[in-house]
Amino acid sequence: MTTAPDQSAPITWQPRHQLDQPAVALDANGRLNKSILLQALCGAFNFPDYFGDNWDAAYDLLLDHVDQLLEPALWRFSIEDASDVDEADLADWFQLMMDVCAYASSREIQLRVEIYGDARACCAGS
Repeated sequence: MTTAPDQSAPITWQPRHQLDQPAVALDANGRLNKSILLQALCGAFNFPDYFGDNWDAAYDLLLDHVDQLLEPALWRFSIEDASDVDEADLADWFQLMMDVCAYASSREIQLRVEIYGDARACCAGS
C-alpha cells in the first residue's frame, strides 16, 4: 500500500478501471458507510484492539502511522462503482484523509492518497 508518490496533489481521484496495483477497498458487499470505512482503515493500518471505531480514534492512529514513515508514501484506496455509498460518511472519510495529509505536510512528510472509483460527488471540489 505504501510506495513513493509521483504527483503533488495530496488526494486525487482516478477512474476505478485504472487501478493496476493493490488498494484498500473502502466498500464491502456493495455498501460503503462509516462502519465499513472504519473497518477498512483498521484492517489496512493494523489498528490495535482498543481502536474506538470512531473518526477521532482513526485520526490519532493514522497520525501515529504517518510519524513512522521514513520516505514519501502513496496510500491507495478503491470503491466499486456499483456500491451503495453513504455520501456523508464518504465525505467524513475524505476530510479525515485531508487532515492526515495536512498533518504529514506540516511535518515535512510527503503523503499522497489516491482513490479509485466514481463515488466522488461528496468531494466535488477535489
